[in-house]
Formats: sequence, C-alpha cells, structure tokens
Amino acid sequence: MTVLYRISIEDKTDATVRGRFYMINPDAGILPEADDESILLQIMLDAWERMRDGMFDVRDDLTADRLPIPFEEAAAIADGHVLRDAFAKELDDDAEVDTEPELDYYDRFDEIIESSGWSAQRNRPAFWEADGFWDTATDDDFPEDANSYPYVEFTFTAADAQYVAHLVPGTHWATAQYLD
Repeated sequence: MTVLYRISIEDKTDATVRGRFYMINPDAGILPEADDESILLQIMLDAWERMRDGMFDVRDDLTADRLPIPFEEAAAIADGHVLRDAFAKELDDDAEVDTEPELDYYDRFDEIIESSGWSAQRNRPAFWEADGFWDTATDDDFPEDANSYPYVEFTFTAADAQYVAHLVPGTHWATAQYLD
C-alpha cells in the first residue's frame, strides 16, 4: 500500500481529542481544511477498525504504526465501544447491528461531534517543493521525523466521552485513505 498520510492522536481529555494529520508523501497533494469535518468521523472509524482487527503495523520508521496498549486490550475496547454497531454497519460487516437502517454514520456528525477545529497548515510549502529538490533528491533527503512534513492539527469534542473512548493518546498510523 502506498502511504500518503499519517494520523496521530496526541491527547485526549474526557470527550476532547487533539491530533495531527500529516502529509508524508508528495503524491498526497492536499491536507484537510476547516470544512472537512467528516474526516474526523473517518479517523474515529479507522482507529476503531484497526483496534478491532489488530491492524497496526508496528515498526520503527516514518510509515510505521504505534499502538501504546496491547492488541488484546485494544480489541476489547473496540468490542465494547458504544458506537460498535454503527462502526460495523459503516464498514458493511456481516455482523448483526442494531442501528436504524436509514441512519448513516456520517449523517450523525452533529449528534456525535459537538465541536471541531483545524489549524492552519504547518510546514508549507513542503520541503520537496523547494526549487531543484527533485533534481538531486535521494532517500536521505526525506526526514524520518514526521514533524518535518506538512500537517494540520485537529481538535474535536464528542457529544459523549464514550464516543472517543477508543482513541488512545500516542497512537498513530499510516494510511492512503481520507482525501480525494
């Protein structure tokens, strides 16, 4: 899988989550903006699915994932999550779900997310946009520290702390999803 982005959960206090959305591949092209609210629901869903299925590729490089709790604990948190049925339905799992069929998870944004915000883009223009970068670039010219890449910070407060119970500070993962 080509990795375009990295999602990082930096902090969580009660129902408020703070994180970062990094662009780590020049092919990604864009970062979320203030009106990209549904991405927050995608982040919640993606984290839950990865926890449920143990889909964290833990290594020691820029595109590696990190889960600061044991996989078994993560799976138990995912299984007991208050939005488990809505998440499973959104993923179109074969699991039986008790959610209303006409109510899509993404249609529930205002019910799930009380408030949200995105920072201005950081580290823009990206280091790879400098004149002549691609003329001489080698693998060594790409930093291993995610904070050197373009990113935006996000903060959101869920209507209920249970909705974000699975978002563990210190968790991060690489993905090719989210933006079109």
